[in-house]
Amino acid sequence: MPRIFPLCFLLLLAVSLRAQPVPPTQNSTPKTQNFFSLQPADSLHKPRLWAGLATGTVLYGAAMISLHNDWYANYPSKTFHTFNDLGEWNQMDKMGHWLMSYNESRWIFAGARWTGIKPRTSAWLGFAGSQLIMTSLEMFDGFSSQWGFSWSDMGFNMLGSGMFLAQELGWGEQRITMKMSAWPNSYPAERIYPVSPAGSDGWTTLQQRSNALYGTGPVSLFLKNYNALTVWASVNPRAFFQERATWLPRWLNVAVGMGADNIFVGEGYEWKGNRNCEGPDCDIYRLDPAKYPRTRQFYLSLDIDLTRLGIRNRFLRTLAGAINIIKIPAPTLEFTDRGDLRFHPLFF
Repeated sequence: MPRIFPLCFLLLLAVSLRAQPVPPTQNSTPKTQNFFSLQPADSLHKPRLWAGLATGTVLYGAAMISLHNDWYANYPSKTFHTFNDLGEWNQMDKMGHWLMSYNESRWIFAGARWTGIKPRTSAWLGFAGSQLIMTSLEMFDGFSSQWGFSWSDMGFNMLGSGMFLAQELGWGEQRITMKMSAWPNSYPAERIYPVSPAGSDGWTTLQQRSNALYGTGPVSLFLKNYNALTVWASVNPRAFFQERATWLPRWLNVAVGMGADNIFVGEGYEWKGNRNCEGPDCDIYRLDPAKYPRTRQFYLSLDIDLTRLGIRNRFLRTLAGAINIIKIPAPTLEFTDRGDLRFHPLFF
């Protein structure tokens, strides 16, 4: 569900800013055991380990309690049940699960490496930690009458964490990274009147519908607005062809992305003015599919892997690793499932 991503992002970004590991270089000095150093310990550092466990436990518990009280407590609950939502939101929610589970694994791995845990063990901890977070949220959905436990969500959670784990165990580096970008949408100001009940004047606009559905502000824009969000798989060609592609910059990536447009309801073009409303007096709105067709968008672009820039300053290197979830604006080709082809001189 879209509401989970801002919470996970803010929680784990705070951890990763302190814990992102520093890539080794040939001229690097031995790793310090100083507790406050940003560089990973060269062996298990128990004070860091206990501090990391305590911080993670507190943040995880606080986040789960806050999410339950601020969101789920406002909706009716029922016995645990499943719900098939694979066909909803043009699968952009599934792309969000893939994106977040991958980066959660990456961030938790960074925290584990900071404590001196060995790389392979840290990779498995990143996988397990991400699955714990995402499965906990799915369990909340399973007890909510508005949604339900989604096996397709779990599948994409596994895909994201598994993608991180496979690369770390197989290559010892992340050659394919999951990223995001977003740009605010502008909507027509024309009024939309209910198609039922007859005579209702409870009009709305697409902007009002978007605000009610996705929220407002930069966090909602990046992690919740399916009409604005693009999810990318960013591939580093030189990492795959090291000896034959020495002419390519180490930091240059090729990215393929997916987005959507005119998504104002999970499926179809019709929605209730009040989700909790029942009976014939509920305002029902419907968009014209010919005017606002649900559209899948596919992108091909260039990108920069910030972790491969060779930044010398340790804090800036750490910061670059933490924000490497953001796709860098670049010239982009756009294809849609409706046959459209566009070139964007700069797309974000």
